[in-house]
Amino acid sequence: MTNLQPDSGKRLNPTVITAMTMSITRQRNQLMRSVANPQGRGILIVPAPGQHLTASRRLMTFQAERSGVLTEMLNTELLGGEQYPILSFVLGTATGVNPLAGFVFSVATTALSLNQTAQRILARRGDELWQVEQIGRAGGDVVHVGAYFLYDPFRNSAFRSGNGWLIHEERTVLTV
Repeated sequence: MTNLQPDSGKRLNPTVITAMTMSITRQRNQLMRSVANPQGRGILIVPAPGQHLTASRRLMTFQAERSGVLTEMLNTELLGGEQYPILSFVLGTATGVNPLAGFVFSVATTALSLNQTAQRILARRGDELWQVEQIGRAGGDVVHVGAYFLYDPFRNSAFRSGNGWLIHEERTVLTV
């Protein structure tokens, strides 16, 4: 089992990634599954039987007719989301019941919003959304990584992990 690269920290709004992945298939991940805990209550996340340690698949091609809403949602997220930090600061200060508490809250939320970095990529018609999964070691844990790439097939002939733009990454510790 290979050692995984460090977490990229790339995250989309969960609503956006769920809309793009669940609209395509009910099976969001190929390499892991949930099973009932034989020791008692709860579920365990385990590697799927008979699978390799890596998998990749094309989830969708962005087209104007079918995926216009998804493209708009994704591009909004890639540009930093629909947040207005300065307006939030002004409204938070003006509407606070306790002016000092409202001011402290506004400063904190503004700092967090301004600290977010925007990615300078956008999904266009004909671009593809790919999912690359890998199971490996991170520290002492066995971890499943689901990485989502925006890929431009007009720039490259065939998708390979790493020749698209990483837009989202999810990590799940597996029970082995």
